[in-house]
Amino acid sequence: HVCPTPHWKMLLAAKILVFAVNGFLKVATALDIGLSTKCVVIPKEMGMCQKIGYSEMRLPNLMGHTSMAEVIQKSTTWQHLAHTDCHPHVRTFLCSLFAPICLDTFIHPCRSMCVAVRDSCAPVLLCHGHSWPASLDCDRFPGDEDTCLAPLTKDYKYFCARNYTVFVILFAAEN
Repeated sequence: HVCPTPHWKMLLAAKILVFAVNGFLKVATALDIGLSTKCVVIPKEMGMCQKIGYSEMRLPNLMGHTSMAEVIQKSTTWQHLAHTDCHPHVRTFLCSLFAPICLDTFIHPCRSMCVAVRDSCAPVLLCHGHSWPASLDCDRFPGDEDTCLAPLTKDYKYFCARNYTVFVILFAAEN
């Protein structure tokens, strides 16, 4: 774990982006994660990631897919699960992996979001003869103490606008 430079507070303040998009509040820093990526339009073939509040995604994505053909092929297998509404955040979780929002840095889903989605959606997969895949092992995602995408806790519900689900990016605090 590399600690931010002493200027991290200024950089963070200068580079914080707030997106109130399609019912989500997303905050991200522009700190580089060292991957060479490009922004591309989310293709219409990725129906589960249409109308999610942004239109461009990063390639390669968080699943390691490097071509749009690969992204479309791999994400298609998840579209049915996304439309089952097995968890309120299943689309957010899957799209954060297959079609991550095009920012200066990747924002991974928090482990807690993965666990919540897995616990609700794995039984749906089992009904169709599939188990939760190793590629979505929740241990690969950061804990809530790291920078990641997580559902907002009940303590902050007063931030929620009517008919909106709110998410925040959790920033690790260095003591």
